[in-house]
Amino acid sequence: MVHPGLRVPLTNIGGVPPFEVFLPLGRDRHPDTASPGPDRLTVRCAAERALCLLVSGQDWVGAIRSAEEALADEVCRASEMCVGRALSTLVYGGELVPADEHSLLLADRPGVAGVPGVVTLLRARVARLCGDVDRARELLGSLVESDTGQVTRMVAVAWAVELCAECGDVDGARALAAAHDLDGVLASGVACRPVLLSARGAVSMAVGRFGDAVADYLACGRELVSRGVVNPAVMPWRSEAALCAFSAGRRGLASALARQEYAAAVAWGESRTVGRALAAVAVVDGDGQEVELLEESGQLLELAQAWPELGKVCYELGVRLAARGDVAGARQHLGRARALAGRVGNPGRAALAERALLGVAPPRRRALTRQQARIARLAIAGYSNKEIAAKLFLALRTVEFHLSSAYDKLGITGREELRTALTDCA
Repeated sequence: MVHPGLRVPLTNIGGVPPFEVFLPLGRDRHPDTASPGPDRLTVRCAAERALCLLVSGQDWVGAIRSAEEALADEVCRASEMCVGRALSTLVYGGELVPADEHSLLLADRPGVAGVPGVVTLLRARVARLCGDVDRARELLGSLVESDTGQVTRMVAVAWAVELCAECGDVDGARALAAAHDLDGVLASGVACRPVLLSARGAVSMAVGRFGDAVADYLACGRELVSRGVVNPAVMPWRSEAALCAFSAGRRGLASALARQEYAAAVAWGESRTVGRALAAVAVVDGDGQEVELLEESGQLLELAQAWPELGKVCYELGVRLAARGDVAGARQHLGRARALAGRVGNPGRAALAERALLGVAPPRRRALTRQQARIARLAIAGYSNKEIAAKLFLALRTVEFHLSSAYDKLGITGREELRTALTDCA
């Protein structure tokens, strides 16, 4: 359902999706596949049908069903192009667990030229979306240093550059881009230009060159749109351009891009894509509803288990709640942002959340009595209420009463929060 007030018409985009534009797919074809053309009804291969639905961004359920059908077809599984199309649809459709399971089965399959490289690239994408930064780097690094085809290698380079920039390693991102002549390859007109433009935009955004970043993201979008790729699940160029435009003071452009992205995401209907787009709307054009929109975004991202994106939303929520004077809420969300950044291996974002936390003083709490503090520390040590009662020669109901009073004073609801609460009071 489109969020009230965010109904924005999509641009009418035509054209045939080029199946190699954002992944290094080969040129082989399924023997039963009709030539792609404006009449999509001529598409008979399940893998091609899946990718048509993916790039048009209109039928998430049908796309996933077609991808699964293709991966169950031995003829499709023997084709580099079909494997790439089907796995791509699962990955960008948010079906990360089945995508990873299929990729593991296909990774070492002999006799199919190009499949191992494509599968490794997609496994790296799954790792990144799941928040396993170390695994993503390892897989991308194996491709960057391999003798695989140029397009596969350059997509790996681009994704590795983006990952470095996102994690705050700007020097590493620049060095990697320079070592592989990212600018020169872009000028050569290689098929994966949108991916390379997005990577260069990410570096510009990380160093604060927001105007350059906007230009690269818009160029990326023009190339995708000209080929019929309108689904923001494939590449969220509008959201990234919107955030950069907002930082550059171009509020009108930022609002238009973010709202177009949200409308396209809703048309696709997958939780991560919608949650990510809604977060961009909240940041650049929340119109006084920033907290409410970010909370809704967080719920969608939690549903999708999109931990990297959820960490960003928690940070934005924390900052805005702090500005409203909601100290407890701000610290809760900033603390979670810090924890999620650590979980996904993003030290840059963890440090950002830590700095924000330091600027939000914990609320003053009523001091615990000596007995309450003693019981609370035993509870933290792992003792049950019954064990605490025996250790202190107290009635069980007395222990329960003191713990309940301690929870009330500390503003918490149970043992899970007790350690952090006592640390804050120290």
